[in-house]
Amino acid sequence: MKTLPAVTLELLATTTLINAQSKIWARDNLDYLNSGNRLLGTSTKLEKGADKFSSYVLYLQPADKIATHTLCPMAETAGCKAPCLITSGRLGMKGAQAAATRRTILMLLQPVYFTAKLLSEIDAAERKALKTGIPALFRLNGTSDIRWTKIIDARPDSMFYDYTKNVSILRHASKRANYDATYSGSMFSDRSRADLRLAVLRGDRVAMAFNTKNIESDTLTTGGHYSFDTTDLRHMDPKGIVGSLTSKGSNKAQRAREDLQSASFFVTSANLSDFRDLIANDSYDVAHTRGI
Repeated sequence: MKTLPAVTLELLATTTLINAQSKIWARDNLDYLNSGNRLLGTSTKLEKGADKFSSYVLYLQPADKIATHTLCPMAETAGCKAPCLITSGRLGMKGAQAAATRRTILMLLQPVYFTAKLLSEIDAAERKALKTGIPALFRLNGTSDIRWTKIIDARPDSMFYDYTKNVSILRHASKRANYDATYSGSMFSDRSRADLRLAVLRGDRVAMAFNTKNIESDTLTTGGHYSFDTTDLRHMDPKGIVGSLTSKGSNKAQRAREDLQSASFFVTSANLSDFRDLIANDSYDVAHTRGI
């Protein structure tokens, strides 16, 4: 694997790939930025499926938080910038935020090294899988929405999966035996609702975040929807279902306010009727929507 070429003050001064605030962070953390730390990690949710797969995920800083050209092309349309899970749970902690920032800057400023490092870590995970007998599984868009076609095609014997709001990524996944993508739906805009409807009619697997934690004080529940919270092993789920995710990193007051919004990334009480209409499909298994 290539040695990390140093990110220098000169490079930071001249690049147009990261924003001004990120340049300040990079200058203040230059030694850490140029360390050889790992790119891939795991999450608690991923580990719930560890009896079947060893799962690895890449967490970057999303949208335009670091990059001058967004890493999440549908973030504005889907309304998911503010509620992005990058700020929730352990991902919101100082160390995890710094690590995601470092990875993102390296990806943008040292792409050749970043690609080589990522492939090297995938290969190491596969060697471990051969020893343990537990297959490896890779999610490269933990908090981004990038088309990773070159990486996926470079490792045809490895299994990759993603959530995406980009229907073109769904098309790419459908053409690859080693790539599974779940559509991440949104009720935020006319465009995101139209894309949700298209995904349902195409028979794609759809994940919907509900504005609830399924606790007594919440007005809304996920009802009878198949839960996607119990495991992250989406490729094990059938196509054509609409699964639920509960709201992460929110409090009761935030959910109460959000529940009044029809134009929301989440399924809310205000848009629940519209959501039901959008996912109506004669070929869809009604057992997965019973109770909502």
